[in-house]
Amino acid sequence: MLAPWLHNSLGPRSGGVPSLMCLTLVLFLSLGLCQRDAARADPQIEPTLSDLEGTWEIQEEDKTYVATLDAHGNGPYTHEDGTFTTTTLEGRLWSGKWSQTGNDREGEFEVLLSEDGSTAKGRWWYTRVGAFTHIPARVHGGPYFFKRQSPKTDSQAQRP
Repeated sequence: MLAPWLHNSLGPRSGGVPSLMCLTLVLFLSLGLCQRDAARADPQIEPTLSDLEGTWEIQEEDKTYVATLDAHGNGPYTHEDGTFTTTTLEGRLWSGKWSQTGNDREGEFEVLLSEDGSTAKGRWWYTRVGAFTHIPARVHGGPYFFKRQSPKTDSQAQRP
């Protein structure tokens, strides 16, 4: 059912043809409704922070280490006494901060989770090295590859 203001505006103009603007609006609205319905029908569920929980193998260009994350996507990793802090998880885009007390460095990261949540691929970069803090964002860093080592628990797999 169309809103009354839209229904009235679709009435015939001179010549008995609805205006091009009205036809465009109807097409736009109908496409939006179809896409929304398709998204609801999609069996894939958006990941939540609890989907990040577990043990992950982290690969950089020249090293591999292990992170153990909690239900908020935060936790320690085994390189330079490091710690991950998740700041956002929007769709499959996972963003956060890292810090390493072992070599006095901090930075940020952004990775894209695979559809099944078993891997993530993206980049990390520095925000501070020792006392030096004037580091341009996203310039000095490298590639990240995360691989889940421990499977999701039953409670994670059966979320409502």
